[in-house]
Amino acid sequence: EHMFGTELIVRHPQGVKLTPAGEVVARFVKGRAREMQRVKTSIDALKGLHSGHVCIYTVEGMIGGLLPRALAAFCRQYPGITYEVCVAGTDDVMQAVAEDRCDIGISFHPFPRHNVVALATIQQPLHAVMAPDHPMAARRSLAFSDLVAEPIGLPDPSFGIRHLVDHVLKSSQFDVNIRLETNSIDMLRQFALHEMGVVFMPAFACERELATKQLVAVPLADAALTKAKAQICKHAEIEPTLAAQGLVQAIVSLASDHGDVAIFATPRAEVNAS
Repeated sequence: EHMFGTELIVRHPQGVKLTPAGEVVARFVKGRAREMQRVKTSIDALKGLHSGHVCIYTVEGMIGGLLPRALAAFCRQYPGITYEVCVAGTDDVMQAVAEDRCDIGISFHPFPRHNVVALATIQQPLHAVMAPDHPMAARRSLAFSDLVAEPIGLPDPSFGIRHLVDHVLKSSQFDVNIRLETNSIDMLRQFALHEMGVVFMPAFACERELATKQLVAVPLADAALTKAKAQICKHAEIEPTLAAQGLVQAIVSLASDHGDVAIFATPRAEVNAS
């Protein structure tokens, strides 16, 4: 405070709070800490993938199966690497990547950002997800027009799922009966599991419930929803560490094994699907 000639924190009986100037200093310190972590990781990389740390921001649906399985496989191969996993909506994941708060971000149908690029995309179309006893559970496909009278559960507008659904509703001029809005993918799963209505999500977000037949996923016929993709992203001006690149490869390899199509969008990325 003496050096900058201004207050950095406001002190009160309940604790302290950053001033606007304090926020600026805090961002600087966090940025330098990230740079020092990258230096350490780069030095570790000279010794091979025996040590290192990967920070991941991811949409909640990805921890339903794909990401934990990829981490487990990568951990077995490289037990010296540590991980930090933060769960957020698509918009917040992209913001974290843009602000260099993580090594990689995993988002679902994000809005483009000029300082974020995709290392890989994984095709993950949206499905109408419901309990097995639902009257429409046996259908081979559904359109939004089939669901206008159904109680619907949707994530809040920070989620890529909501971006897609809102786009289709706006272009088709349909209205749906939104019974639940939430910032939790697990709450959406519970909404469907307890037969409260239909939710929209990619299969990776409920793969455990689909495997145990607790839920049914019916393909949606709307073209925009069949082309939905998850993206593995990085900051446009910062190359991933060796550990982060290896983890991206593990995620994409696992997705490819399950029939998903991975497309690499940045030629410089030192990962591949083989």
